[in-house]
Amino acid sequence: MTMLRRLIVPLVALGLAVTTTAAFAAPGNANANANVRSGPGTGYKIVDTLKKGEYVIVKSCGASWCTISHIGKDGYVSRALIFNPYYGSKHWYQFAPKHPQPGRDSSR
Repeated sequence: MTMLRRLIVPLVALGLAVTTTAAFAAPGNANANANVRSGPGTGYKIVDTLKKGEYVIVKSCGASWCTISHIGKDGYVSRALIFNPYYGSKHWYQFAPKHPQPGRDSSR
């Protein structure tokens, strides 16, 4: 029984980790030809390119850059060049609500 438990617990944890990660992915399309970079900024190496309209999976987004997955090399694309096909180009990807920092008045 102990051997079985040692095998099952890590497999269940792995399964939860995989499904949790997938829940944050969102569909996207390039709204123009775009460079896929190795990091979040124009100073990073170009590892691939996207054609206008190319489908991607948006894994996460920061203020200016999104991490994407697609056929080809995964990397970072400017947030301004990715749109959600269900909401249009005005939709900004947001994966976590923004909360005011503790000790700061958010009403100003």
